[in-house]
Amino acid sequence: MKFIFISDLHLSPQTPEKNQLFYHLLKSWRGGIDGLYILGDFFDYWLGDDDDNEFISEMRHNLQQFSSVTKLYFRGGNHDFGVGKIFAAKCGMQLINDMHIIEIAKKRILLSHGDTFCTLDLSYQKMKRVLQHPIVMFILRKIPLALRYKLKEKLEKKSHAQTGSKPDYIYQVVDDSIAEHVTNFQADAVIHGHTHRPGYYSVQLGDGKIIPRYEIPDWEDNPPGGYIVAEDSQIMIHQIS
Repeated sequence: MKFIFISDLHLSPQTPEKNQLFYHLLKSWRGGIDGLYILGDFFDYWLGDDDDNEFISEMRHNLQQFSSVTKLYFRGGNHDFGVGKIFAAKCGMQLINDMHIIEIAKKRILLSHGDTFCTLDLSYQKMKRVLQHPIVMFILRKIPLALRYKLKEKLEKKSHAQTGSKPDYIYQVVDDSIAEHVTNFQADAVIHGHTHRPGYYSVQLGDGKIIPRYEIPDWEDNPPGGYIVAEDSQIMIHQIS
């Protein structure tokens, strides 16, 4: 069994080179792996399944081609949590929840975008609960698309203005939070993205057991093209130097 995990590519109409690199990887993986898991912030922004432009059309086509042969799974992140059932169906991909379990070589692997683990960033967690509430999501999808774009620009300016206003550790994952979810889901390892700090880490549980945590290479603050591959009993980070 062979699976690929990607996250934090931040693709958009403004990233043509990264987009083409992703399409190239899709073609190389198509039919050669058992599944591709996209774990959030795949898009730099997503304003609704009713949005359509040349970039989205091209992306949809490439994902359709891939999913016609190989299973495709998607979990939205803080940038693209709005990806819905309509777009997923058109792409042939299955939406999965945060804290999704996949079994590989009799090991339970916990999959997450990763922002759930950043429990010290209280203001972000509060905003996340509000924006991703089903009622708020329903209302946002009813707002005219042009107005959604204006709202996005306003939120981006606010976010950029606040960047660096908190100590760096506030934005990072918290081991105690990871340990809690690992215990609840009886997981043997964790794969996630979000913080743009790819690598292998270890987390100690309350009973002293050590479990591995793998953070997927992002394509924003690190060279594009990185991913994680799990094949049989091995999990490897493929990071471009």
